[in-house]
Amino acid sequence: MKPLKFRIVLFILAGQFFFSSCDNREDYFIDVNKSPTLSLIKNGVTLDGNSLSDSLKIGVPLSLKYIIQDEEKIILQVSQEQSRSTFEVGTELIRFTGSTEGQNVFSLSAKDSFNEEAKFSITFTVFRNIAPIAQFAVKKIGVSSPYEYEVDASASYDKDARFNGKITEYEYTLANYKFSSPLSKVRYVFGSAGQKQIRVRVKDNTGDWSTQASEYVVLN
Repeated sequence: MKPLKFRIVLFILAGQFFFSSCDNREDYFIDVNKSPTLSLIKNGVTLDGNSLSDSLKIGVPLSLKYIIQDEEKIILQVSQEQSRSTFEVGTELIRFTGSTEGQNVFSLSAKDSFNEEAKFSITFTVFRNIAPIAQFAVKKIGVSSPYEYEVDASASYDKDARFNGKITEYEYTLANYKFSSPLSKVRYVFGSAGQKQIRVRVKDNTGDWSTQASEYVVLN
């Protein structure tokens, strides 16, 4: 039987080896661990870098696809500086919806168990609406009368069309006659020759009107 002193020394050495092995094992995994990557995709295009600046219209959601690459299954973490927008995180999509006007910054993070982290920053300028622009052209028709003209306002457009903005109504002022119509083209027979002022403005689906576009036409 081995002396007690000898057995105690062996126990201490074994313990030191065990803890040393654990430390080396942990250090080994830290050394071989690969940092996660975080990619965002908008309209099928992968975004460059790790930041995005964009606009966000109140009530119109914007969705981005995200991809996290790592050996572990990592959940996307999201925080924001201001509560001007809401967000929903799915398994592959994150959706933002503006609520109040102003600037909002989001921080996206993918962190593994070794505290290695990939980050992405998104800055949104949240806005309520952008007024449409009225444009038109005048052409003489002269079929039913020499003073028959067509006013074509189809070149008018909504500046926030990419946020589902669209024109819903056209207001025409033809000399002294004013009326509204959903039609972008109208024909009108003026009562006499001379210089006539034609004005057009348009309304978008948010209810905002454009400034008036105006043109003088000489009828003869």
